[in-house]
Amino acid sequence: MNNSPLTQLMRYTYVRSDMVYRISLLNEFFDFVFFTDHDSVANKDTVRQFAGNRKEPGKDIDFLKSLPKTFMEIFTRDSFRTVLRDMSDGLQQLPILSLTVPVAFPLEHTEAIGKWARATITPDVMLDISVDETVYIGCRFVWKNIMHDFSIEHYFDLHKDDLYTLLSSPIPISTHV
Repeated sequence: MNNSPLTQLMRYTYVRSDMVYRISLLNEFFDFVFFTDHDSVANKDTVRQFAGNRKEPGKDIDFLKSLPKTFMEIFTRDSFRTVLRDMSDGLQQLPILSLTVPVAFPLEHTEAIGKWARATITPDVMLDISVDETVYIGCRFVWKNIMHDFSIEHYFDLHKDDLYTLLSSPIPISTHV
């Protein structure tokens, strides 16, 4: 992977929908930086001003504050829309690991899965996580257009004849003397 703005943002982001949201947030932020009446430099003070004007959620402001100065300096008034469009286009080219789980995961679990996927599968993979309560236990994932089903429902479907035989056979009663 190169050191493009998208690659830099991937250090903080593992889920595709989060990346789309963050690119949109950056667009709003740089609109504020370059087209409102204040010093047009992206820094922590500008982030505070943006937070005060927009009433953005705390996690969004924390994200903006966490971005290094070198990342912010990539964006200029003339280039920020092009850079963000290139980031969006680049995101569409990344490999996607689609994961279906029975419940929404906390952020730390999502990050752990994202780090594992990048270390194990490919360094530029993005997660696409959906919640489906019918999965019950386990998960399903799609990689390279092949679905892998590790749900308990799928396991039961595969082994229903054996389970039925096991459950319908008479249970011997043991007698103790």
